[in-house]
Amino acid sequence: MIRRKPYLIQLFAVPLVLALATAGCATRRYVSKKVAPVDQKVDTLSTRMDQKVDTLAAGTDQKFAAANDKITAVASTEQRDISQVNERIATNEMRLGLASSAAQQAQTTAASAMTEAQANARRLDANSEAVRAASASMANALNYKLIEKANVTFGFNKSTLTPEAKAALDQLAAKVQSMPRVVLEVVGFADPVGAQDYNFDLSQKRADTVQRYLVTQRVPLHVIHAVGLGDQAPPSGLEADISSGSSKTESEQAARRVLIRVFGAPDIVPPVAAGGGGQK
Repeated sequence: MIRRKPYLIQLFAVPLVLALATAGCATRRYVSKKVAPVDQKVDTLSTRMDQKVDTLAAGTDQKFAAANDKITAVASTEQRDISQVNERIATNEMRLGLASSAAQQAQTTAASAMTEAQANARRLDANSEAVRAASASMANALNYKLIEKANVTFGFNKSTLTPEAKAALDQLAAKVQSMPRVVLEVVGFADPVGAQDYNFDLSQKRADTVQRYLVTQRVPLHVIHAVGLGDQAPPSGLEADISSGSSKTESEQAARRVLIRVFGAPDIVPPVAAGGGGQK
């Protein structure tokens, strides 16, 4: 009886082990069957989550890229605007510099013009004084007296003699040739239109033109004294010899003339004064 116990134990243990093993396999199959759908759902959810994450990441990247593009565009626009502002500032500064230089140049030119005008005024005054002094000196030294006078007019901005002016000078030259010991005073004038220095030169040209013409008419050059006084008022003693019109135009025309005065020895019989010639 004692020997049969292990056998009995084995006899009962084997089925028990088989039953337990069978139950374990069934449990695993059951667990696997229950777990498999859960794993599938988890995998599905994980896949969906990954897809959503990828979608969100892609959208975020696009948004970041768009934001970067906008930032770049704004920065470029601002940089362009800043460049334009700097360019305008540089242009304005350059214009201000040019304007300042032009103003300084204008001031320098004005100062030079003022200096030249003052010099011309002094020169005209000196010429006027020289004419008066020469006339007085000759009259006092030689006791010369005014015995003849004439005047010829010129066109606007002209220094050429008109036929009427030449005819008047011809008459004067013929009378002077018959007079001994005479001196001719030839004084040129201009109207006030234009610059003072230009009028001074124009009046001198007119006086020189009359002087040259009288020389061609056999009046000795050494007895002719010519000077131009521009648009200045005639020296004392000549005002009455220069007629003026009633209107501004007539006054300007009257100012475009050369006055010729003949001085001679007192023993010369004064002839009739010659008339003026030229444009009126």
